Amino acid sequence: MFLKRLYLLLFTLALIPFCDAQIVFHSIEDAWKYADVHNVTLLTAKYEVDKASYAKKQSYGALLPQAGLTGSYTDNIALQTTLIPEAIFGGPPGTYRTLQFGEQFVYAGGFNAQMSILNLQNWFNVQIAKETEQMNQASLSNARKTIYQQVATQYYSYLLMQEAARLAEQTAMIADSVYQSTSNKYKEGTVSEGNVDVAKLNLERAQQTEITAQYQMLTARNNMKALLNLSVKDSLVFKMSLEENLGVETGGTFQEDPAIRIALLQTHLSLSQYKAANGNFAPTLSILYNYTTQRFDKTFEPFSGATGVAGWFPAQYWSLQASFPLFTGGSRWYQSRKNKIAYDESMMQYENTQKQSAINDENIKLSYQKAVGVLGKAEDVMKLSFDNYTHISYRYEAGIAPLDDRLNAFSDYINYQNQYLNSLSDMLVQLYQMKIRQQSF
Repeated sequence: MFLKRLYLLLFTLALIPFCDAQIVFHSIEDAWKYADVHNVTLLTAKYEVDKASYAKKQSYGALLPQAGLTGSYTDNIALQTTLIPEAIFGGPPGTYRTLQFGEQFVYAGGFNAQMSILNLQNWFNVQIAKETEQMNQASLSNARKTIYQQVATQYYSYLLMQEAARLAEQTAMIADSVYQSTSNKYKEGTVSEGNVDVAKLNLERAQQTEITAQYQMLTARNNMKALLNLSVKDSLVFKMSLEENLGVETGGTFQEDPAIRIALLQTHLSLSQYKAANGNFAPTLSILYNYTTQRFDKTFEPFSGATGVAGWFPAQYWSLQASFPLFTGGSRWYQSRKNKIAYDESMMQYENTQKQSAINDENIKLSYQKAVGVLGKAEDVMKLSFDNYTHISYRYEAGIAPLDDRLNAFSDYINYQNQYLNSLSDMLVQLYQMKIRQQSF
């Protein structure tokens, strides 16, 4: 058949050896593992986890003592003039003497250290940073679940279209045979032109399904490449058959839904933010230490040692600094109330997420059980329809049944075949939903 050779040519062109790399998947688990390492969305989520980890370490750093060194050099181009009362020197009252103090060059160096003894904000920032990191990890798990669903959609779409192409190819061969036979009968004048049209219609429908399936297979494979960060030239091969996928055991236990953990962590984060807002009302206490030394000189000699006017002049001190917030226009109180509402809201969302997840899990199980039963019946109906067509064909060849019965029986077979493929599609969707819920993200 010309069309069959055309399809084979199209597929050969799609697989010719100009590919940059070849990736082979023997199961959906292989595709998921590959996505874990190469999917851009998951890689981005992992970067967010890494950034949150450094943010947590940064918040811990605020609890440690802060220390620093200082140094300066000053060139007093013109010394400041100061008015001194003449009475100090025994002069008349109300008169002043102008004097200039200091030297032109001043060198200074110092060391300072500070540590917070009591600062609730620093501790709350640590807690918030830890919970943010956990939130990002949970978001990574949720992103992985989403990507797994997208990968499974393309994976099983490919297998579905592969099965559709197989059935369509068989149907097209039968339809072509029926059409050729009917055309010959028409030339002999034993059947009507309407019979030829029906036979041709069945052939066109089968060929249309085959063309659609072949191109949808290519599209699903390209969509998979996009999800796995592959180039269009990379070769992607699915080794596992449809029968092997349908035979996979699906009776495992459902794992925790990442959405529930995200909702729970959001309540923890909201509670910490509420406590942090209340912490703004608390005082802070810090201890400080400072040591400085200075040298004054008439000439620019920074490396001459202690040859200045009087050498180096050291000074040092330590102190306790306390801060008591009294009034800030009510902004702290409003922030506290706003964070309290956010916490109450997160608790409501968490409880709702738990309920919705339980309902969704129950619906997934029910949908899977329904899909299994419907698929079995649809397959039985398709096989019975084909058996009926075969039986009527024998009767037609024996001259017992009219050609109309044979053509109608074949049309029914094509319709039931489409129903089977629709049921198979639903079954595969429910299958990967079951498998995903059994994954630990």
